[in-house]
Amino acid sequence: KQKSAAVVQAKNVTVTAFDGPHPAGNVGVQINHISPVVKGETVWTISAEAVLFIGRLMNTGRVDMTRTVAVTGSEVLKPAYCKLKVGALLTNVFKGNVTTDKDLRYISGNVLTGKKVSPNGFLGSFDSQLTVIPEGDEIHEMLGWIMPRFNQFSVNRSYFSWLMGKKEYVIDARIKGGERHMIMSNEYDRVFPMDIFPEYLVKAIIAGDIDRMEALGIYEVAPEDFALCEFVCSSKVEVQRIVRAGLDMLRAEMA
Repeated sequence: KQKSAAVVQAKNVTVTAFDGPHPAGNVGVQINHISPVVKGETVWTISAEAVLFIGRLMNTGRVDMTRTVAVTGSEVLKPAYCKLKVGALLTNVFKGNVTTDKDLRYISGNVLTGKKVSPNGFLGSFDSQLTVIPEGDEIHEMLGWIMPRFNQFSVNRSYFSWLMGKKEYVIDARIKGGERHMIMSNEYDRVFPMDIFPEYLVKAIIAGDIDRMEALGIYEVAPEDFALCEFVCSSKVEVQRIVRAGLDMLRAEMA
């Protein structure tokens, strides 16, 4: 991938460029492929926007937290970029620019790792994207996921829609099922970009087995690295929450 001129001209740095679909942009994935973290190591990261904020402060003496935010989602009438300050009120961003014929889920961030907000909420401290998708609470489907369909997205080819080739789907906020035992194997492996066993790591965290967590590479991961695992999980497990709890457990043990 071609590197930007600003990065190429930087001094006293080693430049490594990443390209590809999500989660190629996650810092956890990048660190894992450059120099995996082991017990006792600390890795500091900073985003390009944070560098920009610091640069503005140094050059002008003023704190300017304005950032470019993408307004996205299937229910946004006119997707666009806008300039917002961190913590900005979102009322004017959404007003008149979303569909009004259904209940909506407003997200500060993206659909995988963002947080639910109200249409009168505020932009998250680290978010550069706003997303609006259908809530889906008005939909009642006969026989639920058992009914064969041609218009539903499925990772596991549970519907005939996989025969239709690549197409765009409007995906709502429904979980479509309750949490259950983790029985399906290799679901996470297909979407996890690191050379570790995500399913076994999650089970070790649930069991509170710190030694096994360390052996399975918990120091190399962040909750956002498991966002796709959570999306494809047929057991409806809140994988990101579990990984966050595991990391907090380790921090408490080492304190």
